[in-house]
Amino acid sequence: MAIDEDIDETTGAPDLLVMAFELIAEHGWSGLSLVELARRAGLPPAEVYRQLPGRVAVLRALSRRMDEAMLEFDEIELAGMPPRDRMFELLMRRLEALVPFRPGLERLARAGRCDPCLVLATGCRLDRSLAWAQDAAGVRRFGLRARIARRALGAAYLQTLRAWFRDESVDLSKTMVELDKQLRRVEGVAGLRPPPAGRAPREESPQPA
Repeated sequence: MAIDEDIDETTGAPDLLVMAFELIAEHGWSGLSLVELARRAGLPPAEVYRQLPGRVAVLRALSRRMDEAMLEFDEIELAGMPPRDRMFELLMRRLEALVPFRPGLERLARAGRCDPCLVLATGCRLDRSLAWAQDAAGVRRFGLRARIARRALGAAYLQTLRAWFRDESVDLSKTMVELDKQLRRVEGVAGLRPPPAGRAPREESPQPA
């Protein structure tokens, strides 16, 4: 990986998250050492501890960064789009932002096959991310209906990730094709279809999500 990708452009400091996933790519999830991360970054271990106090914090930091990338849009860009197209744009923003972390994520995905705790941790964060995506896409669902919709979206997203791992194109064209296919497959249960012409969307009573 190019050296400048290890630097946070806003601060000029080492990007600990990128470097952590480089270590995961090299040594696997169980081999991730945050002390080694401090050595590689040229920082005192205490500084790394302040930012990433444990391995789970690495996952939390990645999820937060991807959520911010997904949600950093101008409302004008998505105005007038049907829900499925808005969701497509949001999830593609997330997938594009994940590219620098792909080698580490591939290693992490393999580790998840035999680590239920890792699967649970990543699954919970994905569910919260998709709740934000639902809201940003204008999908107004609550309670059980919202959870079912997120399960459908999660399945579509994870299926798209399989194509994303293999997609070496600069513009992620294969990923876009797969994401479009998957969102079309789940658009009914995920609430991504626009209301019929002349009919306003039905308001649902808010319930705990």
